[in-house]
Amino acid sequence: MKRLLALIMSLALLLSAIPSMSAEDEIMYTGTVAGGSLHLRKEPSSSGKVINTYKAGTKVDILENDGVWCKVKVGKSTGYMMTQYLKIEPNYPHLGWSRTPDDGTVLNLRAAADGASRVVYKALSGCVLETVEDAGSWMRVRAGSVFGYVEKSRLTSLSGDYTPAPTVREEGLTALSLRTAPREVGSARGMERTEGDFTYSVNYPALDFPAADSAMSGWVQDMIRLFEADHQANHGGEPGHLTVEYQAVKVDDRYQSVLLMALYEVGFFQVNAVKAVNVDTQSGRVLSGEKDLFTLDTSRPMFCLESAVARLLHGPADGYDGKPDMGWLRWAVLTREGVQVYLPAGLFLPPSLGTCRVDLRYQQVGECMGLDSEWIASHLRIIDPTKPMIALTFDDGPSEETDRILQVLAEYNARATFCVIGSKVEEYSGVIKRIIAGGNEIACHTWSHPKLINLSASNVRSQIERTNSAVSAIVPGYQVKVLRPPYGSVNKTVRTVCAELDMVIAHWQVDTLDWSTRNAKKTYRAIMKGASNGVIILCHDLYGTTADAAEQAIPELINKGYQLVTVSELLSFHKDGAVPGTVYNRVDPENIVTGK
Repeated sequence: MKRLLALIMSLALLLSAIPSMSAEDEIMYTGTVAGGSLHLRKEPSSSGKVINTYKAGTKVDILENDGVWCKVKVGKSTGYMMTQYLKIEPNYPHLGWSRTPDDGTVLNLRAAADGASRVVYKALSGCVLETVEDAGSWMRVRAGSVFGYVEKSRLTSLSGDYTPAPTVREEGLTALSLRTAPREVGSARGMERTEGDFTYSVNYPALDFPAADSAMSGWVQDMIRLFEADHQANHGGEPGHLTVEYQAVKVDDRYQSVLLMALYEVGFFQVNAVKAVNVDTQSGRVLSGEKDLFTLDTSRPMFCLESAVARLLHGPADGYDGKPDMGWLRWAVLTREGVQVYLPAGLFLPPSLGTCRVDLRYQQVGECMGLDSEWIASHLRIIDPTKPMIALTFDDGPSEETDRILQVLAEYNARATFCVIGSKVEEYSGVIKRIIAGGNEIACHTWSHPKLINLSASNVRSQIERTNSAVSAIVPGYQVKVLRPPYGSVNKTVRTVCAELDMVIAHWQVDTLDWSTRNAKKTYRAIMKGASNGVIILCHDLYGTTADAAEQAIPELINKGYQLVTVSELLSFHKDGAVPGTVYNRVDPENIVTGK
């Protein structure tokens, strides 16, 4: 009996030592440690005692989240981790997506459905938020890694099935990054002031153009009033600071630009705001990025923006739906290299990215701009027919590997021709847009890859027209001018149909055999060995090994003095022009007109 009582007492002591989960410790959602390692602390403070340290990828149960600290449970240990270093897993209720009014105010997410409760997140209005719970007149929402409450009257539901994906590359900018930016025009103005616990340090230029100076000084005053009012309403007694910095660029003798960026900091919160000013000094006008910069063609900058943003997001996330519009150019400024587009945190992209910058080089978009600038014109891509040219072609795509090839082409301002299978076009519509956005060419590789010499004229025409229509449905107005026949098979019927459709036929002189070897080194060697002026080279953008070879070969070809051009660009220098229905595997250097 004594032994039994002793055993019972031992069990009771053992059970009492096991932590129990109270009602307040209910799991809200789960996450993982992101980046390096992260301390689990006993108190929600950077000076709190460290209980343990966990490596990136460690899964945690999140019990509470106040926007700065999360109360978490890792195994049997419970403590606090900083919210910004945790990646939230998408396993919580998802009700849809909403946007707050873009009224220039500060958006505050609250800890509870109560206007007097603690602020857990701050951003400019106009943010896209994921809705996760209906709380009467309030809605519980997610912004980045933070959950909080917003009054329902402040939300407008968005249509579209956006899938949250925790696959965002963390990139962003702050106002402080502009402190070392160029200041080539204007005289600097500065203000520093302390209003109780709220201080500000402001720097901005005067350009001596009334419209520009009024716009900038007005914006600065608006920022001071906006953030000071927010500080007084929500953070009294807590230090808050506003910084405004700028860059000022002289593009040429006619055009100047200024970028202003504000950074409001209170506690652990940071809020960015951006102002872009472009000035035509000849007229004194302030040019709108949405209306004045791209007057000849708006589709190219939109495609370039989407292509760049796709490299930030490896999948749809936090409300981004992949459809930029001209409103994205509200914060676009001219520089001597191109157009810089700033996307304030949370307005177009996931809040976790911060304020992002996308660079559109003049080589990409200069020809779409209606600005009278010799400087911009001097930066446009020009093909010199006195120098050697090569046309790289990629068959059987698009595929998951195509983007890698597009990225290295863009990095070296090179072009190629992508011969696409029509049945794949809709599935890879984003890739099709990015091919064209980079100045590359789309060629028809038929709808279903048949040997065309075995088909009737009507079926040959159907294979081509169906593919071309699929491309123009993705990029309205785009005309496919080149046919790459599967297996290189061509007969009189194929030539006749192409002549009727005003299309040339691209064969090749160099077959890399990448489809057979699936070996990056062999494909690279085949490209380099076959390189010569006027040649068309056959590759396939289906294989990772081909993308590997392209990443090595393209910069080396550029360094050797070759210009990488599309098939149509190459044929445009043929002394007889590009003749529809004609088969070309190269352009002999003797037939290249060098006087164009």
